[in-house]
Amino acid sequence: MRRWPERAIQQGVKTPTAAVIVVGNEVLSAKVADENGPYAARTLRARGVQLDALLTLPDRLEPIAEAVARERVRVDWLFTAGGVGPTHDDVTLPAVARALGRGLAREPRLAANIRRWHLRYGAEPPPAALRMADVPEGTRLVGEPSFPVMVVENVVMLPGPPAFFRAQLDAFAETLLAPPFRLAVLYLVLGEDHFAAALDRVASDHPEVAIGSYPRFDDADHRVRVTFESKDAALVELALRAFLEVLPAGALLRREGP
Repeated sequence: MRRWPERAIQQGVKTPTAAVIVVGNEVLSAKVADENGPYAARTLRARGVQLDALLTLPDRLEPIAEAVARERVRVDWLFTAGGVGPTHDDVTLPAVARALGRGLAREPRLAANIRRWHLRYGAEPPPAALRMADVPEGTRLVGEPSFPVMVVENVVMLPGPPAFFRAQLDAFAETLLAPPFRLAVLYLVLGEDHFAAALDRVASDHPEVAIGSYPRFDDADHRVRVTFESKDAALVELALRAFLEVLPAGALLRREGP
């Protein structure tokens, strides 16, 4: 049976908040396209989690530690992606330790997993491989014993390779289920200048609903996509109807949701 942090189980009573730090020089230099940030945004949103920040940082201890210390106090959960391997540029674990004022300690279950993986190929792991078991003091291993998620306080440290990142994020996200976001979308054939003032008034009158306007400048069948989002479907409908009432005739192409 999976054992998850008590804090995670309790998150369903409200809208959890999160931030994601993607670590990697390869992303910042465009040698590798980031897959983990967009995947985290979609996954957390689908679980009813409000993503407040998505940051990309270099493989340097100081900026990672600074960002962890800053972001973790603003959100319920902070996820890091990458920098947990055995090479010189894998510095996420010591950076998290520094941010939390903790030392590093070798986690015996992680070390045992690493030895088991290497012994499959007939050799003991080199010292560099065992560095992956040196985690911030107090780190909890949750989820599958053979592929556990590393959690210390409210920081969830995930691997960088997308397949591994997705597997661990999916497993941890199961505990973060909250009431879903309700989204309605209007596709309009008019430019934003034709309704901007009206939309401003609707947004002011319905502060509980997140309203966004996204113009297109290509050959799409619509000029603007306007979204209305809240955890309360009734509030979404009220704001949407208020906007529809002030739209010029013929402006609406189609509607989706909630």
